[in-house]
This record gives sequence, structure tokens and C-alpha cells, in this order.
Amino acid sequence: MSRLQINPDGLALDGQPFYLASGSLHYFRILPEYWAERLALMKDFGLTAVQTYVPWNLHEPRPGEFDFSGILDLGAFVRQAGEAGLKVLLRPSPYICSECDFGGLPWWLLRDPDIALRCADPDFLDAVGRYYDRLCDVFVPYLSTRGGPIIMVAVENEYGSYGTDKDYLTALMDMLAERGVDVPFYTADGHGLRWLRLGSVPGGWAGVDYRIESAEAIAHLREFQPDRPPLICEYWSGCASHWGEPFKPRDIPPVAKAYREALELKGQVNFYMFGGGTNFGFFGGANANGTDQYTPGAPPMYRPLVTSYNVDALLSEDGRPTAKYYACRRELDEYMGRPPRPDDPPPSHAQSLPPVVLSQCAPLFLNLDALSRPVTAAVPRRMEQLDQGYGFLLYTATLRGPQEEPLQIHIDGLRDRATVYVDGQFRGTYMTCQPEPEFKIAVPGDSCRLDILVENMGRICYGRSLRDSKGILSGVRWGHAFVYHWQMRPLPLDRLTGLAFGEGDAPSGQPAFYRGTFEAMPGFDCFVRLPGWVKGNVWVNGFHLGRYWNLGPQETLYVPGALLSRENEIVVFELHSPGPGRAAELLDHPVLDGPIRPECMMPGVV
Repeated sequence: MSRLQINPDGLALDGQPFYLASGSLHYFRILPEYWAERLALMKDFGLTAVQTYVPWNLHEPRPGEFDFSGILDLGAFVRQAGEAGLKVLLRPSPYICSECDFGGLPWWLLRDPDIALRCADPDFLDAVGRYYDRLCDVFVPYLSTRGGPIIMVAVENEYGSYGTDKDYLTALMDMLAERGVDVPFYTADGHGLRWLRLGSVPGGWAGVDYRIESAEAIAHLREFQPDRPPLICEYWSGCASHWGEPFKPRDIPPVAKAYREALELKGQVNFYMFGGGTNFGFFGGANANGTDQYTPGAPPMYRPLVTSYNVDALLSEDGRPTAKYYACRRELDEYMGRPPRPDDPPPSHAQSLPPVVLSQCAPLFLNLDALSRPVTAAVPRRMEQLDQGYGFLLYTATLRGPQEEPLQIHIDGLRDRATVYVDGQFRGTYMTCQPEPEFKIAVPGDSCRLDILVENMGRICYGRSLRDSKGILSGVRWGHAFVYHWQMRPLPLDRLTGLAFGEGDAPSGQPAFYRGTFEAMPGFDCFVRLPGWVKGNVWVNGFHLGRYWNLGPQETLYVPGALLSRENEIVVFELHSPGPGRAAELLDHPVLDGPIRPECMMPGVV
């Protein structure tokens, strides 16, 4: 039907001039009930298009098993975008970064120790091809050339910052074209010339990502690709947050000023993010070192990302326009010659509820058979070897005595966080890239049981450390000697049915599930805060909201009102100890900028 034309002086669609003003909104981070209102706010802002990634890891959770339903219904999202009057820029993986687990690559790739990622390795391309077979069936009918809203399709993501395999990029483009993609291809890279050279594709429209350096970035684009208008794929209006680091909102005036500067320089600008949403469940990833990311010989510093993907975007996590939204809308209106508009925030749809007491308890160690089946091996196996993608993994072994002198427990190759128990008693916490605690065990009798509960806190999503397996990668030593003969229980926590809840308490320091009920107004959002609790995960009505941690800065988890009924259930999996009175607060506002508590990184050895 129509195909976007990219001319030196601008764009055309259906033979008419087309101005590309877009924003990133990810369907998989927002419940489907809210897609329409978020898209309407984008249209009201003055945008003409929405950009979304497509997460391979969510759509193919296991090889050959695909999910395009509910929050993952890509086709429905694209249709709603078209109905809202927006075109779609699709970024269909394989790699997306997006601060998500493994950069959007599926965990099961790591079961093959020989597979090479993000290059023209035949095994990797075969896996991508099988995925594209299914994915293209979903989105190709919505290409603009077939009457749909998708006007461009991206090839990879920021590849110029990662690799040099141009054959790989060409192979991806060819695979998409063979499956019916006949709209223009584009790429997104940092704005340095080397990144653009390595990450662009023949015939594609090269775009750049940056913070507020509009003049510098657009100058690089014009030098690299003078025959096309400047494409800004990701104008970073905010940034993601890590556990243990202060929340860092970006000042609004510089963001609005740099946006206007890009418009004046004829840039076709996409906000990243326009509305961030939430890393529900275990979707959030991690970064390695910040500025030391590529320092030769430097060990990676593991930095897991918080559950909220608010990222100080133009729309808040719960979809409300922010002051940044209105400031940037004024710049676009003025540039486009539209009359001034007043700020018109919609009414709040959030509710504050009385505290909930989670009176029922199901200790983890008493409910293992309801959650998993044991696997035995001489040495610890990593999570992927046990056919597990996310969650927790419990390692159990016997230490033989007598051993009167206490000996240090060493966990070699830990990924990411471990709580250690001796005969059921909590003894200490280990964390990858943190100093090993001085934790020694003596066995004066015949033996003791050693339990190590390892938490996968998110695979690294960017850079040289992308291959990030989880669990215990090397081994466990007691003193100098390796410990052998392990029982392992995968705990993906994807189903919590069968837990035996009671009114009692969990043994001191042991992990446990806590359950309570509360009444609410259906359709109205709220935010869960767990004062005094330490670390764990939260489910409401069986939906996994994500992780919490008193380390900070995030203190609340977003509960979309679409999840709520009149009567509701909340389940909390707490690794250490519940807060006073086992109470959870339900607020009408988020708290994402709480204090940082370094002492909470690794609760002390006892």
C-alpha cells in the first residue's frame, strides 16, 4: 500500500510529506488494558509514531515454545497504535539491550557453551531464523506495504558498540527480507563515527542514540550519512536505576532545550523512553562496570537494575504525564507552529489502602517438594544446565566431620547472590563482585548440612560480559578442599500452587512465603511498600510484580489497577525476615528515590 520514502530533505509517506516525531513505549512493560491510553497521550503530545522493541526472551521462553498472548500480544499492540493514528517503528531483536535480562536474548542459548552470540555463528543464526519464522508471521501483515502502521524495521541494536561482524548484520537483514519485510531498515548506534561504521547496514537508515548533545550527534550523522535526514533513534530523556545507587532524574530544562535543538537541526527524534513501564517478574537485567566497562583487565562490577522502568520518562510508570512531558510538548508545538496549550494532567486513578497483615506463612525449606524436584551431581551445576532460566537455585551438600578448626566457605564463580545456612540456620550472605565475608564452619560431630540459596538477579544486558550464566559456576570450597556430591533444586517460582500456608512463623532467618488479603477498588492503581522487610519478590493475585530490596533506592512496587478485584491476595517471598507485624503498605504514589543503605547489600555473618 505505502512505503516510507527517505529523501535528503525529509520523509514522504503515500506521496505526502511525513514528519517523524516518535517515542518508545514497550507493550511488554505495560498491561494491555493501558496500551490505548498511553498511545493516546503520545498522539496528544504531537507524535506521529511509536517505537517498540520486541523481546526474544519473552516470546520464546523455551526453544520452539512461543508466546504472543496477553501482555505479549504484539499484533494487538500494533493494531492499537494504528487505531490511535500512530505509525510504528519496530525493533525485532535478536538483541535489544533495553536494560532487560540478557539484553533480550533467551537464557537457553547459554546451555550451549560453544555458541557465539551476536555474530554469524551458524548455530546462533539458526536459532534466530527459527524465531524469525514465528515472529514475522505476527508482524509482517502489519507492514505499511500491506496497509498496516509499521513503516520501518530495525536491524540489531547498537551493534557498533559490540562487534565487527558486518556479515552478521547483513544476514539478519536478509532473513527479515526473505520473510516478507519490505519496508526500510534502520540501525541505532552511538554517535561516534566508528560506532556508525560498524553498526550500519547497506541501504539502511543509520540513526544515533545520545543524551542531550544534539548538535554534536547530528553533526556526526551528517558527516556519515549526508544524503539522509538525521535520525535520532534514542533521545535519552532519563536513565535507568540500579539497586544501591541514588535515583538520578534529569533536569527538565536541558532535556527540553536539547530536544528543541534537535528539531531545529531537522532531526527526526524518538524519545527513549516516552513511557517506561515496569520490569515485571524477573525481566530486569544488570550492567557491568559503568565508565570502566571496557578497561582492559578490569573485573566486571555487577550492577543489577531495579524493578521499575520509570527511567524518569515523559510518562510515569503508571502512565501519568510528567512536567517533562509538558515542557517537551511545548517545544514541539512551537516548532510545528501549533497554538500554545495549557498543561492538562488527567485525574489520578490511584488509591491508598489500609496496611495489609500477611498473617500466613509457608517456610521455603518445608515446601520444597511443592516447588521443585531435586537433581544430584558431583559438582554444582549452573542454572542453565538444569534447564532453568530465572529465579532461585538451592544447593545442598553434607560437610563431614569431625573438623574442630573452623574453615572458611568459599563460593567460586557465584552469580549473583547467595544466602548460606548450616543445619537450617542462616549464617551469612555472599554477593558477586563484593568482598567475600569471613564465614567459617567447624563440624565437631559427624556431619552438618550446608544449604546455599542462590538468586539470579538479572543477566548482564550490555557490553563485554554479556555471556552471564547464573548459579555457582565453579565450585564450593571448605577451606582449601572442594565440596562434592550436591543436591540441587531449581526454584523458578513461576507457579506458587501447592504451598502449605499456616499461621506460624518461619524459623529465624529462613526464607519464607507470606500471604495476606485486602480489599480494593478494581481499576485503581496502588503501590506496595514493605517497611522493615529486607529482600524478595511480590505477587498480587498471582501476578509477579517483581523484586524489592531495602538497599534502595526503589521502595515501592507498582500494582496496576487492572490486576485488582474487590478481594485480593498478596504473596511475598522474603529471603531474610519480614517487617514489623508482617505488614505491607498500599500507597497511592510511588517512592523510587529512597535512601541508599549500603549495610543492606550483604546482611552480616552470624
